[in-house]
Amino acid sequence: MMAGIWILGCLCLICLLFLLVLLHDLKAINGQLKYKNQQHSHFEVYVQSPFRQIKQLQQHINALYEDIWLTEEKAQKKEREMQTLMSGISHDIRTPLTSMQGYLELIEEVVDEDEKKKYLSIISYRLETLKTILEDWFMHSRLNDQAYVIVKEKLDLNALICQVLASYYEEFEQKGMEPVSTFTQDPWIVEANQEMMIRLFQNLISNALKHGQGKLMITQAGTTLTFANALEEGVQLDPERLFDRFYKGDRSRHQDSTGLGLSIVKKVAEVHGWTIRADLQGRILSIRLDIG
Repeated sequence: MMAGIWILGCLCLICLLFLLVLLHDLKAINGQLKYKNQQHSHFEVYVQSPFRQIKQLQQHINALYEDIWLTEEKAQKKEREMQTLMSGISHDIRTPLTSMQGYLELIEEVVDEDEKKKYLSIISYRLETLKTILEDWFMHSRLNDQAYVIVKEKLDLNALICQVLASYYEEFEQKGMEPVSTFTQDPWIVEANQEMMIRLFQNLISNALKHGQGKLMITQAGTTLTFANALEEGVQLDPERLFDRFYKGDRSRHQDSTGLGLSIVKKVAEVHGWTIRADLQGRILSIRLDIG
């Protein structure tokens, strides 16, 4: 009888010790959680416990906090991006508008008709610049909208490239550049969104006209489309940053650019499941679009 009481007493003592250790561990976890919340600390909750359940509880708590931190970081990044976007939109629109306002004031002052025509021509150019800027921002917004559904259709890319090139005839003449296209497959039929493809080719050609000289070589070989041209003297471009949003290379030369052109090109390629890369060999810049 006494032996049974002793055994029962020992079991109760062991249970009490286990309970005290468990309460100690939970109290330690609670204290660490309270400190984390007060100090917004990122340290992990840790208690050296003999209980497997306490260790699992620590893992679940740390995983939950990790998810919270990642969500907060994404939200903060989104907010920073939105502020940058709004600042960029404001600056990009304000520049041509200020210029147009100045020329409109000059038109009111001058009497000479030739001078007025010259100023009206500049205003017309600024309006086109403003239109391009707004189209860039609109396309950028749609490409980053996860709810936006891309409608694809069968397109002849060779014919589309020629169509876009033709629309830049005057710009090539003024710059003294010559586009040379070589296609190994004609027609070259792919499934893509026509509006996005036109924008992609427009931005690639505009980039060549802004920074290039001589010939713009457009070559299709297999599933790879390459735009290659020599850079103007003094132009410095970093191929590693070429597709970064807002990257403009030499900012002093292209104040009327949003810096979104090639970023949009890359995003269009990505949403179609394609890849794009840039390579600079000496003064020759090559942009290769791999259409899978």
